[in-house]
Amino acid sequence: MRETNLAITLRPDEASILYNAACMYCFLKKKPEALSMLRKAWEAGFKDAGWARRIPDLASLVGEPEFERMYPARPGDLGS
Repeated sequence: MRETNLAITLRPDEASILYNAACMYCFLKKKPEALSMLRKAWEAGFKDAGWARRIPDLASLVGEPEFERMYPARPGDLGS
């Protein structure tokens, strides 16, 4: 977690870092923090709904209203 926080401090607007932080929070079962980081990642440019919906690291967020608004299911997406 220390390295994740350092990366966020050094590059607070980098989508890949924020996305990875969201994955870390999911792993730690901290859903509100994961959604917050994922929202920031989305705002920074991580908008790939297909990837977000099929990656196991974010599976616990699928179905959450905020997740669904950012990454809506589309026909043909795995996991939709």
